Formats: sequence, structure tokens, C-alpha cells
Amino acid sequence: MMMTPKQFNQLATKEDLKEFVTKQDLSKEINKVLNAVDGLAKKFDTIETESKMDKLAHDRMQKQIDKLELKATN
Repeated sequence: MMMTPKQFNQLATKEDLKEFVTKQDLSKEINKVLNAVDGLAKKFDTIETESKMDKLAHDRMQKQIDKLELKATN
């Protein structure tokens, strides 16, 4: 099969292929993304735990306030 000059000019050269990403480059980038996701998951877990602790503290204080209100009305 013969190539036309237009088709021949569209062939990739060594210079064109240098810009392609290698498997090693991709692996590095995937690791960066996974590390970022792990960091976000850790932060979310910390925030979730702190939120639960705040709710428990709030509930304890509310119970004490309710007891004091009962004492004050009696």
C-alpha cells in the first residue's frame, strides 16, 4: 500500500513520541492521587470523630441544664 505525502507527514516522529507519558510516569501520578485521597480520608475521619465528640459534650451539658431548670422551678 502506498502512502500519500499527506499521510506520510502525519506519521509520528521521535520528537513527537518524547511527549508521551510512560507507565512509570503514570504510576507516579497515580501514587500522588492516592496519597491525596488518603489524606482527605484521614481529615474527614478526624472531623467526623470531633463532630461526634462535640455532640456528646453538647448532650451532656443539655442534661445538666435540664436538671438545673427543674431544680429552679421546684
